Amino acid sequence: MFGAPAREIYRVLKPGGTFVFIEHVAAQRGTFARGIQNLVVPVWSFVGDGCHPNRETAQRVQAAGFSDVQIDTFSIPWPIVSPHIAGLALK
Repeated sequence: MFGAPAREIYRVLKPGGTFVFIEHVAAQRGTFARGIQNLVVPVWSFVGDGCHPNRETAQRVQAAGFSDVQIDTFSIPWPIVSPHIAGLALK
């Protein structure tokens, strides 16, 4: 989803618009899960059509310039594609 930068999503969104997202994101730095994510990126990205399991999406959304960002974090028992975030960002 975030092959296009969050700033580009912000740019094309109408004033007052809402960006709704759900995404698997990078595990916490220094964890075993993050190490596995980093290790599989070359193959995973090719097989997954550009997907990067180690992408820090929450930070990208928060830095994009939205006026309000609400993010919830949750996990599922699939180590490479966990944790997840879901949220809203308002322009």
